[in-house]
Amino acid sequence: MAVSIRIMQFAPIVLFVYNRPELTLSTLVHLSKNKEAGESTLYVFCDGPKEGASPEQLALVKKAREIVHQQQWCKEVIVMEAEKNKGLATSVIDGVTEIINKHGKVIVLEDDLAVSPFFLQYMNDGLTKYEHDEKMICIHGYLYPIEIPADYKPDTFLIHDPGCLGWGTWTRAWNKFERDTDKVIAQISEKKGLKAEFDFWGGYPFFRMLHQHKKGKVSSWAIRWRAAAYIHDMLTLYPVKSLVRHDGNVATATHHFMEDDYTYTEIYQDRIRVEDIPVNNYLLIEKKFGTFLRRNAGMTIQAKIRNRIIKYWRKITGNA
Repeated sequence: MAVSIRIMQFAPIVLFVYNRPELTLSTLVHLSKNKEAGESTLYVFCDGPKEGASPEQLALVKKAREIVHQQQWCKEVIVMEAEKNKGLATSVIDGVTEIINKHGKVIVLEDDLAVSPFFLQYMNDGLTKYEHDEKMICIHGYLYPIEIPADYKPDTFLIHDPGCLGWGTWTRAWNKFERDTDKVIAQISEKKGLKAEFDFWGGYPFFRMLHQHKKGKVSSWAIRWRAAAYIHDMLTLYPVKSLVRHDGNVATATHHFMEDDYTYTEIYQDRIRVEDIPVNNYLLIEKKFGTFLRRNAGMTIQAKIRNRIIKYWRKITGNA
């Protein structure tokens, strides 16, 4: 009797880099320590310098690109270097769309994430297991530093929030992404109770962020990706231990809020098993996300004020 053996096709990895060479190096070194990296294709999208960039800024963009070319980080490395600056939001949307249309699935990283040696195994296991489940929108590798209930035994759980710190998805799910912010706002507004749920029940003003994006005050692909999950009632797989560490809260970051990043967490150094669990929203943990963000929102506001005061003081004292 012939036995068919299914060989896993590893998802391509997409990495977005710009002008942070040290962080880019850290991301690539950590990624290369995954054994699956030796069987994976890595696409690197290098954003171009902004108009009027200083010599120092140009040098950082150049250095980040040199690090990308420094060695063979994965089985195959394909590098795309933009001549002009597209910005993170446009880079991510265009890059993910291009690669996912070619391969059907994708794993996405930015240049400020350090991943576990077991990150790619978890991501590929999740992408394979839930590939055809219409209820699933995303596989996510990062977890806020929250406590998982002691009586919860599986290695993974499901909630709506798709996250943006080390994630993967499929063409069928990415097709739910809506670029038009007006449509997104309208779709959330017309569903009773969805705005409160979208805001993590007061945990974070995500809906207001949509309006800020509409007015051009912020530029975010992630807020619209998040909206897709809630509008279509779709779920994301999370590990009970974080396989990703966020190192990007530095002064040069696009979205920099605090000197002490409350999203910082240690990387779990063991395997996360993707096993059968009920395909339902784990509401208790989703509300824990909201509580965590609500408790830390005040810290963020205080840090913004503190940073502005420090900047002003340095300016008037000549120490800028």
